[in-house]
This record gives sequence, structure tokens and C-alpha cells, in this order.
Amino acid sequence: MDVMQTTRLAPLLDIVRAAAAAVDRTAFLPVVARRTAEMVGTGACEVWMDDEGMRLAAAHREPGVAEASPEAAAIREVVRSGEVGTVDRWLCVPLPANASDARGALAVAWDVAPTADEVALVEVVGALVRLGLDAADGGRLDAESRDEFLALLGHDLRSPLSNVRVGAQLAQRNLEAGDLESVRQALRIIENQSGRLLERLEALLDAVAASGRILLKLEPIDLGQLASAVVEPYRLAAGEKELGTTFDVRIEPGTPPARGDRGQVMRVVEHLVDNASKYAAGGHVVVSVAPSDGGVRLDVCDDGPGIRPEDVDRVFAPFGRGRNVGDKPGHGLGLYLARNIARAHGGRLWIARTHRGGTCMALSLPAGGDGSNA
Repeated sequence: MDVMQTTRLAPLLDIVRAAAAAVDRTAFLPVVARRTAEMVGTGACEVWMDDEGMRLAAAHREPGVAEASPEAAAIREVVRSGEVGTVDRWLCVPLPANASDARGALAVAWDVAPTADEVALVEVVGALVRLGLDAADGGRLDAESRDEFLALLGHDLRSPLSNVRVGAQLAQRNLEAGDLESVRQALRIIENQSGRLLERLEALLDAVAASGRILLKLEPIDLGQLASAVVEPYRLAAGEKELGTTFDVRIEPGTPPARGDRGQVMRVVEHLVDNASKYAAGGHVVVSVAPSDGGVRLDVCDDGPGIRPEDVDRVFAPFGRGRNVGDKPGHGLGLYLARNIARAHGGRLWIARTHRGGTCMALSLPAGGDGSNA
């Protein structure tokens, strides 16, 4: 075995270990990017995933490498073709296809045309990435199932409990001031949020009885009305705490009802609004509801710090959080749970836009419905 083969063997073995032990994508894809760049000696490697939109999932650059990333649209064409291709000075190798919806590609910067052996080596890495993705998507979390269950439960009940507390504080303050109308408004918040807590506990018991499946009671839902109901406690809480955060709900005329489980959909919208209000504290949060491709779409947009490109996959993984969360509280479970709920409805939850000026989360659901159970 020559020196070059020996130099490449160690990084390849590291990639094998990372893929075999993969629990979620965010844990092993950065290892793949770093060790591939070291293995081929070009100093830059990126992993792209087509997960409801082509996104940069992981990247590694050695110091001094200033090669601009390839365009997402060009990577998408390589993935669609299923053939190795070049984009500018990047060698792009699509991941082997499988039955799942996880598609993507490896992109390796190259100053000169790679040899056939070098291309084959990157294709081997691509096959290992596919194995790692299959392992991660298979959900190897059994050993942590109890902790995850408790964390999900705590996360799911936190927002309603917080709103109950705000309602109680508002009622006490306004009662002392003699403002009975505001007291009645605060009591309505407490009543609504307490009812939501009971509904979620009942849904939890149903899920346990059904071995963890998400049970849906489908019915037509006025998504605009639901969004307004979700936003109101956050608007009142922002005023009570003098945060300066403003909220706006925009409903396009003629929007049809969505088809879904009202309680479960409310959990998703509540989490999106909770995230936006948390990361855009003092800013502006806009919730929009409109028809979209035969269904109904809800967007929650904020003017917070945004999500870094390398964190897009991370935020949807269990216990995954972006690197720019600062001291914001959370366990990294909300979007994981919300996306599962959206998929159970035959809908989607994705990041429609993110940059330093804010983030837009989008939820799409089927329109209409006959109220049957799923």
C-alpha cells in the first residue's frame, strides 16, 4: 500500500465509523465534509441535502480556501440526473438513491480534473453517507426513548402553562386597578389555555394507548381563525412584559378551510409563533394564511437573526438547535415534533426563507375534509 493510499485510508475509516453510528444527520455529516476534504486534499467539501428544498447541510473549508459554493439549482440538476457532474470547479457526486425521500450530493472543490480513481473514492463516500442517512432516519433513539418522551411532554405543555401564568398576572394587576373588562379578558386566556392543556394530556394518553402513533381527528379548520387565537396570548404577554414585539395576522380572502386535527395543528402553529416571538423579541412577527396549490398555507415570519445554512437540518432533528440561539431556552424538540405532525396530516413544514434579517417558516395542509378519523 503506497503512502497516498495510507493517507486516504484513515479519513475513510472515520467516515465509516460516523455513518455506522449515526443517530441524526447533524451528528455525522460535518465529519463527512471535514474528512473528505482532508482525504482528497483539495481543502473544501460540502454536503447538500434535498429535504423539501436543496440546502447546504454541512461544509468544511481549510484555511485559505475561498472557493464560492456551487449554486443550489446546479446541485439539484446533478441530483435529478443521478450522474456525476461538475459545477464550476466543484466535482458533484449524487448520493445513491433509495426508497426514502432523502436525496442529496457531495460537492468537492477541485483545481484540476480529478482522476477516475478519485471520482470513485468520492462515490464510495457518497454510498457511506447514504448508509448513515438510512441509519439516522431509522431512528436509533431507543435507548433514549424515555428521556425524549419526558422532554417532548415538557416542551408541549410549557407554552400553555406560560400563557396561563401571564393571564393570571394580568388578572391580578387589572383587578387591583379596577379594570374589570381586562380582568375578564385575562380570565378567558386562562380558561382557553387550561382547556388546551387538558386536550394535550388526553391526546398524550391516546398516543400512549396507540403505541406512540399520532392520532388525528380530521375536520375542516379555519386556519386564519386558529392563527388569530394562537397569536393573541403572545400579543398580550409581549405587552405585559413590555417587550415591544408586535404581531400581525394576515388572512387572504377566499382562503378555504384546511383539513386536519384542530388540536394538533394548533400545536404546530403555536410552536412556530412561540419560536418567532422568542427570537424576534422587540421585533415584528407576521402570520399569513392563504390558498396554495389546492391546499392552505400558513407562514410565520420574523425579523430575528435567522438560521445559519449549516443549521437548517439540525433544527428539525430531535434535540437539535441552531448555533445562534444564544441563551434562549429550549430543548430542540419543537420543530421535530411539528414536522412529524405536519407529515401525519399529509402536509409539509419547511423553512421557506432565512437570512440575517429573519426567518419564514411555512406550513401547508390539505384543504377541506369530511371529518373522518385517521
